[in-house]
Amino acid sequence: MIIKLFVGILIGAGIGAVIGHFGKCSSGGCPLTANPFRGAIYGGVMGVLFALSSVGTPTPAIPEGEGPVHIATAEDFDRHIVQATMPCLVDFYSDHCPPCRQLAPIIGKLAEKYKGRAVVCKINVDTATELAVPYGISAIPAVLFFDGGEEVQREIGLQSQKTYEQILDSMLQPTPTQEK
Repeated sequence: MIIKLFVGILIGAGIGAVIGHFGKCSSGGCPLTANPFRGAIYGGVMGVLFALSSVGTPTPAIPEGEGPVHIATAEDFDRHIVQATMPCLVDFYSDHCPPCRQLAPIIGKLAEKYKGRAVVCKINVDTATELAVPYGISAIPAVLFFDGGEEVQREIGLQSQKTYEQILDSMLQPTPTQEK
């Protein structure tokens, strides 16, 4: 974070100084173009604001054995989703996606609520692109539901916890052929 702030100051100040040097204001009242010194100060402030706005809030770490299963390889995907005997919810996300960060606590709650009845997984599309491509993931967050290793439903974008619960509950209901 400190490095991003420093780089933001340097870049902003440099751009501001150049604009202040070449774009002199005739009245002298323009904060950015009055002179190189004022341009550098103004640019540095803008650089800091830009650097601060680009820093994402980190997703809180989930203790091992709690929360959703993080899938990173094709082998993990096969073991936890394709070969699963329970319904699966799979959240395709990115750490740089604000709606994905909003969805993270909901996915954690779902993993806790459906523990032992459904598998809840997360796949980071930035680090596991090869897992997202076969399912045509082009927008995130994308939550896919699997049953018997096959995709049965897909929700794109941030939805309410209730929406995901309704889908999982419907997947957990026995079908008329299972009741006999």
